[in-house]
Amino acid sequence: MHEARASFNGYFHGPGGGKDQFTLRQTEQQSDLEFIQRVEAFVALLAERGWTPIPNGSGSPAASGEAAPAAKAFEVESIKLAAGGEHPRWVVKGGNFKKFGVTCWPETLEAAGLSGLDPLKDNQPQGSWTAHYSERQNDEGRWVPDKVLRLERQ
Repeated sequence: MHEARASFNGYFHGPGGGKDQFTLRQTEQQSDLEFIQRVEAFVALLAERGWTPIPNGSGSPAASGEAAPAAKAFEVESIKLAAGGEHPRWVVKGGNFKKFGVTCWPETLEAAGLSGLDPLKDNQPQGSWTAHYSERQNDEGRWVPDKVLRLERQ
């Protein structure tokens, strides 16, 4: 099996009370958005059938005592290349993230129609844009921005 571009690995309490693990892998022909929608649909189907997610796979509510926050959003002010080369990484700045921004991968920009950005400057997209992002728990147990999941024109 080839390495997947992305994967989802989740732990759930089953209807019978046991702990179950599910893994979904992004197929080569699937866009990031299609993969995210597939994961959302899968998690919703599990919930309909009686499974409940276990935050952090710990078997207990979260190791830190707090559940993972839902995806959040902020208004986009600029988009700038953070690292080039074979695997470019962009950052989207705005809201509470004006200084360092939130990581954004090229496929997310492409899905939003923003693939022609100038890598040498701070790009300010025309119109009003919202960045939807996910969070992750850092080594200190705090929730920090992870990556931009979707860019949406308002």
